[in-house]
Amino acid sequence: MNPHEGGVRVVVVGGGVVGRSLARALARAGHETTLVADGGMAASAVPVALLNPYRGRTGRAHPEDLAALRATWRWAAELAIEGFATGAHRTGAVRVADGPKQARAFAAAGLAPTDPEAAGVRAPHGAFLVPDGGWLDPGAWCAALTRSAVAHGARCLEGRAVVGAEARAEGGWRLQLSGAGLGRGVRTTATLDAEQVVFAIGATHWPEALEAAIGAAPAVERIAGDVVVTRRAAPALPIAGGTYVGPVERAGEHVAAIGGHHRPPGPPAVDAAARLRGAARWTLPELGAEDPDDRIWWGIRAKLPSGRPEVRALAPGVRWVGGFAGRGFLAAALVAEALATALAEEAIG
Repeated sequence: MNPHEGGVRVVVVGGGVVGRSLARALARAGHETTLVADGGMAASAVPVALLNPYRGRTGRAHPEDLAALRATWRWAAELAIEGFATGAHRTGAVRVADGPKQARAFAAAGLAPTDPEAAGVRAPHGAFLVPDGGWLDPGAWCAALTRSAVAHGARCLEGRAVVGAEARAEGGWRLQLSGAGLGRGVRTTATLDAEQVVFAIGATHWPEALEAAIGAAPAVERIAGDVVVTRRAAPALPIAGGTYVGPVERAGEHVAAIGGHHRPPGPPAVDAAARLRGAARWTLPELGAEDPDDRIWWGIRAKLPSGRPEVRALAPGVRWVGGFAGRGFLAAALVAEALATALAEEAIG
C-alpha cells in the first residue's frame, strides 16, 4: 500500500540540478520519492549558472525557455519562503553583440538596445538587457532543492549509485545500489523497489547492466565546457553569450567567472584560461590580465539532436530525462513539474 495517497513510489537517479529538481517536484506532488545521488554533481558543479532565455546567435528566446525562467524564479520565491538560502540573484543580464551582423539579428528579434556603459561593459556594436535574467550559485541552489525535497517527504541517498535493475513480476522495478558504507574502504550493496524510475544522469555513460535490463539510453552528444574563476571583481550584471561572465562568491566578494569553450570531452587545454580571459577582454578589458591564482573548472554537458531537453520512456515504468545542453539550471524546474503532473495523471488513470 502506497503511504502517499494518489502518488506512486518513484526513484530518481542522478544528483545534479535536474535530479534534485525532480525529487522536489515529485515529493511536493505527493509521490513517495527517493533520490539516489552518486556524490558527484558533474556539470551541475559549474561555478556559476546564468539564467538567460535569449540564447543562440540571433538572441531569440524559445517560448519554453521563457516559461522555464518564470518557473525558476517562482521556485526561488517558494524556496525562500520555506526558509532555504537559494543563491538566486534576479539581477538582470546583458547580451553584447559581437559584430554588426549579430546586432542586426538582435534588432530583428525585437530586442531593445540598452546603454552598455550603464551595465559597465564595452559594447561597440550594442547590447540588450535581459531584465528578468540573473544568476544562481549552483551549490546553494542544489542544496536548497535537496532540503526542500526532504521537507516534503523525499528520501535522499547520497553517495550511492544504481548498478543494476530487474523488472518485478508484480510490476515495477528492483534496483541494485552500490556505494560507500561505514568504515574504511567498505562498499555496501542494497536493493530498492520502485513503481517508476526516472534517470537524470546528464552526460554520464549508461552502465551495461542497465542497458541489458532496460534497454539503451538515448544517444547524446557530450560537449565539454571550461570556466576560469578570476580574482577580478564581477561586473554589475552578468554577461550572457557564447563567452559569458558571471559572479562567484570568494572570500565574501563576488569575483568574475568566465565560461565558454564548447569542445569535445576531455581536460581543458593548457591555454584554456588565457583564451577565456582573451575573449572576455573584448567586453571587459580588466579581465584580460593573467593571474597565477586563477583556477579552471571544466565539465561535460549532454545534448540531443533536437537541441532541447526531453523526457523519454525507455521501458514500462522507466523514463530518461536529459539533453539540457547547458539549460539545466534554467529548465529543470519546469521539466520536473511537468513530469510530476504526468505521473499523477497516470496514477489516476
